[in-house]
Amino acid sequence: MVFDAELVSMMTALQPLAYGYLRDDLIGDRDGDSVEDTLRAAARSLGYELGTVFHEPPPQGGLLPPAFIELIQECRRAAAHAVITLQGHLSNMSMSRMVLHEVLHVRAEAIVHEVKH
Repeated sequence: MVFDAELVSMMTALQPLAYGYLRDDLIGDRDGDSVEDTLRAAARSLGYELGTVFHEPPPQGGLLPPAFIELIQECRRAAAHAVITLQGHLSNMSMSRMVLHEVLHVRAEAIVHEVKH
């Protein structure tokens, strides 16, 4: 099988996929794009291509937050093994930060990168 050199170059240039996670109650309405740009830049510096950024609405109670569950499902579906979020966005929810990290690790084989804004 013969590969076109340009196609091979494009294939090797692909970065692994990462997803973002943000809590809307911790960011202002006007800061949303800026925060996503921060996650995108962090992803690039870590060697990832940032896909969808999952936005969690203000905490409603319950066991696992709904956008967090969607994030796990998407990581599994796409075989993405990295989640990028801002410091504190996995804290002060119905479950502890450590539990949420562990759920991502066990359910999606994903690691979490928490970055400063």
